[in-house]
Amino acid sequence: MSVTKDNKKLSVQELTLQIYLRLQQEGVTPTKIEYEGPALAIFTKNPEVLIEDPAKISRIATDYKRRLVFRSSPNYRMDASQAREKILDILANEGINREQVKIFFDSLRGEVHIFLSGVNGLDFRKLSYLIAKETKWIPKFRSYYSDVPDVLRDIYSSYRKNGTKGRRILSRIGERIFREPVRMSRDIRIMGLGGVQEVGRSAIVLETSESKVLIDFGVKVNADGLLDYVPRIDAVDHLINDLDAIILTHAHLDHSGMIPLLYKYGYRGPVYMTEPTLPLSVLLIKDFMEISRKNGFPSLYNMNDVKEMIRHSILLRYKQVTDVSPDIKLTFYNAGHILGSAMPHIHIREGVYNILFTGDFKFGRTRLLETAHSDFARVETLVMESTYGADTDKLPSRPEVERRFVEFVNKVYAQKGKILIPTPGVGRSQEMLAVIHHYMKRVDPDSKLKIPSDMKIYIDGMIDEANKLHHIYSEYLRSDIHAALRSDDNPFNNENIIPITNSSRRAEAIEDEDPAIILSTSGMMQGGPVIEYFIHLANSERNAIVFVSYQAPNTLGRKIVDGAKKVDILYEGRIKTVDISMQVVKFDGFTGHSDRNQLVGFVSRLRSKLGKTFRNVYLVHGEPSKIDSLSRFLTRRVGIHSEGLRLLSTVLLKE
Repeated sequence: MSVTKDNKKLSVQELTLQIYLRLQQEGVTPTKIEYEGPALAIFTKNPEVLIEDPAKISRIATDYKRRLVFRSSPNYRMDASQAREKILDILANEGINREQVKIFFDSLRGEVHIFLSGVNGLDFRKLSYLIAKETKWIPKFRSYYSDVPDVLRDIYSSYRKNGTKGRRILSRIGERIFREPVRMSRDIRIMGLGGVQEVGRSAIVLETSESKVLIDFGVKVNADGLLDYVPRIDAVDHLINDLDAIILTHAHLDHSGMIPLLYKYGYRGPVYMTEPTLPLSVLLIKDFMEISRKNGFPSLYNMNDVKEMIRHSILLRYKQVTDVSPDIKLTFYNAGHILGSAMPHIHIREGVYNILFTGDFKFGRTRLLETAHSDFARVETLVMESTYGADTDKLPSRPEVERRFVEFVNKVYAQKGKILIPTPGVGRSQEMLAVIHHYMKRVDPDSKLKIPSDMKIYIDGMIDEANKLHHIYSEYLRSDIHAALRSDDNPFNNENIIPITNSSRRAEAIEDEDPAIILSTSGMMQGGPVIEYFIHLANSERNAIVFVSYQAPNTLGRKIVDGAKKVDILYEGRIKTVDISMQVVKFDGFTGHSDRNQLVGFVSRLRSKLGKTFRNVYLVHGEPSKIDSLSRFLTRRVGIHSEGLRLLSTVLLKE
């Protein structure tokens, strides 16, 4: 591997030496420099110097066009138990009680994660400097309420127990990324292994003559059989051995759910994702394994494979450029779909070719998230989802759908009924809680559009854990929501919300005579606690089931939306027939996907900005009729070549 500086190619040894000397000039004492995945990790005995002036390392990174991270040298770090007491003492001087603090050590990176509850107005830079100076651990502060989710505890435990092994993994990844290229052909190909002409099991292979990258590797929960359940990895020879990287767009199972299977079969490369996506995907994957077990379906992988995924995860922020192979750079941009969802922008061979994968995206603002990013300097090819691609998939405006929803809530409240909302644990659950909170706390005296302030809101499944993660990673949400979560105006944690923690609490929620809203997983009713609520509430016309997310073909949710009056459900090991008397309503406008107008608007925005250098649109993640409709429109009306990818069909991208 070589790096160019001042038009001169530097070897790894020359690069390391020059950076070493520059650091000494900046007053930093490095002890070693080594690969940490796509970055160079600088270990130092005085990390507080770089906390005091982070521009020191930024200047060097800019000069050498390399990602640099600084770490504290293990030999200089205080013992973790002593460091914990020292940190608590430092925080006590700021008036923070021990009960407000949760501390987790990451020996892999020399970081200490400090979670604070009910604390505002601190000078975190000053605290970080003091803690690093005293303990040589690099602090990372976050806010929490109630407790730190178990899934984060498990991740930190993995980091703590596998520090030495983790460094070997990251070093090996770095060596592969920065290998000397062998073949720098212009051939660039994409092939869909799943999620093409269908919704579910998203997986796309991007291949150059030098590199091979996989974008997503999900599961199809409504599959008819095993062949449709998992992406068609069987169709590509030696894919696991040849793969340079996995890029995960977001946490939902149809994009993440089969990644541990690749580690089971020997993949030992990196998986790139945003910071919130790791805990969210692990949360969903563990729940998926548990539901599969309860329904008598064997899991195709186990927790050891999930832990391997955690160990190989490389977490990125939005707009952070990183190398993933000798000829491919990756940048994540906000997709507006769920917390941490990302659109990967792939930059091949110094800008020879640029591909944007939307993943699931929302080109429109929601209660929780900003609209998807659309200001790109270079895109030759766009690979875009088309979940709502039909010409009839034009959703009502957000104010209109919220008005209708609130009016319906008041109607059921007056009937003393219950509203069951089947919802994915991550994304729509938090969006709906934000909507409900807004109209419950509304103070406008001239508006009659309010939700009764005494309405109970039960949340079941993983929703409570996901809520806590939204709070912890609130910088990925809209700025006003981020600010609200730092105050008492928390849509995920207020007096109306009642988390269901066991089966007896679930029975109380069902039998309670008061009107209530129940949000429960799973969103398509393919298992999960929503089934128990549905069975007990379906026979009363006072109650209602409200759908706010996409219902895939052949799922129980889709059957109910399509008007079934009687359904058979596998419940507690046997088939149970349920007669449906409850009201069935679908509100399409809450989706985290772009509708037809937004899809067309996104392509038109890119076309307007980039002109004819933006040449191709390939459609994925949609039913065939929707893909065909959208493809014809984009070709004829927007004037850009558009077609749907076909399963296992390779497309050669032309420069």
